[in-house]
Amino acid sequence: MSIQINILDNGEGVEIKASGIVYGKDIINAHKEIYNEEHLIKQKYHIIDKSKCTEYDVSSDDIKFMASLDRAASLKNPQIIIAIIESEVLEFSLSSLWQAHVDDFIFKTKTFTDREHAMSWISDNKPT
Repeated sequence: MSIQINILDNGEGVEIKASGIVYGKDIINAHKEIYNEEHLIKQKYHIIDKSKCTEYDVSSDDIKFMASLDRAASLKNPQIIIAIIESEVLEFSLSSLWQAHVDDFIFKTKTFTDREHAMSWISDNKPT
């Protein structure tokens, strides 16, 4: 499986670790899982770690659909912050496309190239 979801800090954090070849449907399914009604309200931060992806096969339609899921989740819990960790130029471009779709409504987001900086940002920006 190319997506692993870890619940952190008693449900306040969610980590999505993507590795190998990742397809749009994988990311969409992960979004649906983490935005489950029961757990969404407790969430304060997400870490989306794509640093181990070898291929990221996600279309612009997939990105738009993910943004619609994020929009719906932000209506129920607008406090979530999202740190995205990636290393490849293509992945960064897709994250930029996603951010363009969500900038007008979404949680606070930032992209990083390493986990250390992402975790520091989360620590500094996580809602109390």
